[in-house]
Amino acid sequence: MTIPSRPWLACCVAVLALTAAGCGKPAPKPPPVSAAAATEEPEKDPPFVGRIWISTTPGTARGSMLIFLPDRSLLTDSCFETYRISKWGGNGERIRWIEDSIPIEAEVAMPRPDQLVLHIAGQDHDQNFIAATVPYVCPDMPK
Repeated sequence: MTIPSRPWLACCVAVLALTAAGCGKPAPKPPPVSAAAATEEPEKDPPFVGRIWISTTPGTARGSMLIFLPDRSLLTDSCFETYRISKWGGNGERIRWIEDSIPIEAEVAMPRPDQLVLHIAGQDHDQNFIAATVPYVCPDMPK
């Protein structure tokens, strides 16, 4: 392109060239956000997550406990047995974890905020737990 000899015309040509360069397609608009999506909160963990649950079920090892962690790890322990860490998952009132390569499924109920009841699939009795209080000390081993 040749630049005209008149200064005002050269200025107009430069302005037109710059203006034309910016006249491509308009920038895409972001997709609209629905009112429901804008007010949705991330899914919260169930209320039994992040608490220590001590078994009250007769016949279980003394001081048996479960701790469901938010990272979907499950710590199972008792005062006199070796602990186990496994993965757990859930869908609504049903949870699942693996013990010795065996999948365990349970229905969860919380009759009170400090009470957890697990109805294990295939068992005829519930497993009952209460929220641990601080401090907690393992009971003495029976003699």
